[in-house]
Amino acid sequence: MTARADIPNPALLDDGPIGWRFKGMPAEAAGQRFAELDVRGRNLFEAGFSWPQLVLRDSALRHNAELMADYTAQHGMSLAPHLKTTMSPELADYAMRAGAWGVTVANPYQARVFMAAGHQRILLANELVDRDFARQVAGWLAEDQARDFYCYVDSPAGVAVLADALADSPSARPLPVLIEVGHADGRAGCRDLTSVAAVRDAVLGTDRLALAGVSGYEGSVSHSRGTEGLSEVADFLRSVRAAMELVLPDADDRLAEHVVSAGGSFYFDVVAAELGGIGGPKPVRLIARPGAYLTHDHGIYHERSPLDGANPDHDGDRRLTPSIEVWAPVLSRPEPQLVILGAGRRDLNFDQGLPIPVEARDHTGGRARQATGWTVTALNDQHAFVTVPPTAEVGPSDLVRLGISHPCTAHDRWLAAVIASDDDTVLSVARCYF
Repeated sequence: MTARADIPNPALLDDGPIGWRFKGMPAEAAGQRFAELDVRGRNLFEAGFSWPQLVLRDSALRHNAELMADYTAQHGMSLAPHLKTTMSPELADYAMRAGAWGVTVANPYQARVFMAAGHQRILLANELVDRDFARQVAGWLAEDQARDFYCYVDSPAGVAVLADALADSPSARPLPVLIEVGHADGRAGCRDLTSVAAVRDAVLGTDRLALAGVSGYEGSVSHSRGTEGLSEVADFLRSVRAAMELVLPDADDRLAEHVVSAGGSFYFDVVAAELGGIGGPKPVRLIARPGAYLTHDHGIYHERSPLDGANPDHDGDRRLTPSIEVWAPVLSRPEPQLVILGAGRRDLNFDQGLPIPVEARDHTGGRARQATGWTVTALNDQHAFVTVPPTAEVGPSDLVRLGISHPCTAHDRWLAAVIASDDDTVLSVARCYF
């Protein structure tokens, strides 16, 4: 990946010694900081990590970052990955070095993490109703004209909250806002153009806010890549386009550019098709906000991503690759066809499918065996139940590599993730701020 002068520095965040509170870290790491861990360059299975352990593969992270950056650039989009998935400045660095425009977050806490890590462009993909944080953002923007920060509004009442919070702000720079467009039975967002117009007028009524454009989230419309699901998503995105066309004549001319945005990891191809090419008095930036692509998975995104199973015509170099895996120890084989692993709901997510056994090794990381015919059938808090063929070579203290489905709910079980090369050399340990 090419170097850029404006890349944030994850090392800016230093939250003290590792100690006992970070699951899976080596005992010898007590008292060390992440930046000084001496596990780098050591073999994953010989570095003293305890199991279970979350592992990310560096080659897949690099490949996925570059592939998505290339895809969005080729389709006229800027990329602001949604970092609620990993909450890791070090993992965000993969996206930034591949050319991402900025980052997306979901709430003030997440924004503060990436502000502290040195990010200059942040999109808060949610309504901002925290008055104290709104004032903090105003001060943050005033410190550096190169910084960008966007947040959502979807009602005159929400506009009034921000206007009131910023009424006494010494900053002359207005806070850019995007009007969120929603849909029936969805989350937040204006349900029709009449509501969009009312919010537009409310924003125009205060000089503390700058009307920057509109945004929406198509992933709550459908999870299907079938004809009906794609049609419903396209219809929704056309309503986002109509909202942008409605507000664009009144978008704030104090801003250098205006923004239309949509997000999600299932439909960024439809976003490009439906929201591309909008013109206005100022340049219009189309920002895509996929969050799962960096780590990808072995489950729903593998099956449905436009850069994986949803488009089987892509060859290997043009497909996302799962980088995320959890290694779990075998505790017991109480029956010939039953293996109990020492990892459960505290370590593994299950909201979009149970983990998928990929391979097994002995405790030294040797004697790799494919987990053909193995199935995770249930999770307890600290245990996984795996059915195996009676002839399977596996026993206590062996390690099983598990693929997961839906990385967004896998990462938040871990405060740190080991990044390793394909030959199992430890490259770093990424802090995740959940």
